[in-house]
Amino acid sequence: MADKKRVLILDDSTITLEMEKGALEDRGYKVAIASNLLEFQEQLEKFQPEMILTDLMMPDISGKDIVRVLKQDFHTEKIPIILFSSKTDKELEQIAESVGADGFMSKSHGIEKLGEMVDEMVDSILW
Repeated sequence: MADKKRVLILDDSTITLEMEKGALEDRGYKVAIASNLLEFQEQLEKFQPEMILTDLMMPDISGKDIVRVLKQDFHTEKIPIILFSSKTDKELEQIAESVGADGFMSKSHGIEKLGEMVDEMVDSILW
């Protein structure tokens, strides 16, 4: 893929964030990270991501709420949002469907699978 996308990752675990960022940058993605809602809002405006990866369970806001808010906003409704959580694929699929997320990935697949999964999602989404 010639044109790698800008991906914004929201996760409250700094260690996980760095691993996720590294895995995607190794595949050529431009990555911005945020570990809380304030950082996320700043990065969303400044970085203008073409895809968002969000954890589900965070202290200041849930990934479900992030998806709901962004999908109702004219400026962000078209950005694909992927839920990335330690829940099972089956649980994530139900949550993603209920809130309007564009996809989901379980952290149980490991960080190394993250890059492949994002590639697949990027390839399957019509920009």
